[in-house]
Amino acid sequence: MTSASLELAQTLDAKDDLAPIRALFECPDDTIYMDANSVGPMPKAVRGKAKGLLDDWVHLRRRGWSQRQWLEMPSLLGDCIAPLIGAAPGTVVMSDSTTLNQFKAVTHALALRPDRKVVLTQNGNFPTDVHVLQGIAKVSGGRVTIRFVDSEDEAIAALVAGVAVAALSHVDYRSGERWDMAKVTAAAHRHGALAVWDLSHSAGAVPVDVGLADADLAIGCGYKYLCTGPGGPAYIYLKPGLGDDVWPTLAGWMGHADVFAFARDFAPHPGVKKFLTGTPLVGADELASAILDVWPRVEPAKLWAKHRSLTDFLIAALRQECGSLGVTVNSPDDHARRGGNVSFSSPGAGSVVEALIDAGVISSFRKPDAIRFGVSPLVIRHVDCWTAVQRLRRILAERIWQLPKYEKVSV
Repeated sequence: MTSASLELAQTLDAKDDLAPIRALFECPDDTIYMDANSVGPMPKAVRGKAKGLLDDWVHLRRRGWSQRQWLEMPSLLGDCIAPLIGAAPGTVVMSDSTTLNQFKAVTHALALRPDRKVVLTQNGNFPTDVHVLQGIAKVSGGRVTIRFVDSEDEAIAALVAGVAVAALSHVDYRSGERWDMAKVTAAAHRHGALAVWDLSHSAGAVPVDVGLADADLAIGCGYKYLCTGPGGPAYIYLKPGLGDDVWPTLAGWMGHADVFAFARDFAPHPGVKKFLTGTPLVGADELASAILDVWPRVEPAKLWAKHRSLTDFLIAALRQECGSLGVTVNSPDDHARRGGNVSFSSPGAGSVVEALIDAGVISSFRKPDAIRFGVSPLVIRHVDCWTAVQRLRRILAERIWQLPKYEKVSV
């Protein structure tokens, strides 16, 4: 790639097909939010959604169930994001949290493989995903065991007879390395195992296609690149026809085949709706509903192309401007192996992130020395990447990060 520069950044931004989408979001002029891997940008429509919900609480109350889309929202939101993960309409719902959906997905897979005991996952998987697996193993009384791997090749080699499910993250949350979903899923299926993928650090930023990859189940949070807001609903995908007659381990009335029959005995809804549990989280769903006017305007191919351009430029700028100051890029150079964030190491990384905050660049730190720039292609521009790197360069060159006020490091 040509050497990174402000002029190149401006040229690339002038060709941006998604530039009009940025106007749908609140983007403060004084801050560059490189943290879409933590909390994505806020659609402008959210403020009106919040006020409308409060008005409905006062004036409609229970009539909101019939006069608003409170009950339908989990499915409407699921259909909205389905194209971003390569899923068909009606195969995704947004509800609960990533943790709960991990439990639902893995226990469903285990129920479909009752004679198998092993769950495969990464040593570097996000802690909540692993903790769920450990909880499942503990309450199984030793029937379920966990096998850890460190790489994609090791995972494929470990997918042998006896493995019930591979519960894996599509992208490493620290390094930003993306696994080949289709390749690993195919290996699982060759040996009779099922594949559950956590898409939290890929959906809404880089290419995901659960249909093409033949993934069995997928989960993820909505509040990162999908922009559903802090505490926004997570999502779960189920391959059509996979265990329609199998009960979910976490059965709730919204997952019943006939919700308003108020039947004593549970009968699972066919398809993904069986994973709905209790009353929808109306407040979180209402804030998240602002995305219904965003994602239908975005062509996934253009989104992914912009993310590639942004992160290629960012990596080139980091190496060119900060390489001599001790910065090394951790994320893969190949965009096909890269997730939503660009990870790099730096001297005093935690303190550097604190100094960046004061410089108007919001990012995140992960021990021992990783800084993550979570790049949202909906709002981030190439000039933002250039400006962020220049502010980082000054913090390193002038040793600003060594000031006493930056010694205390937050997450």
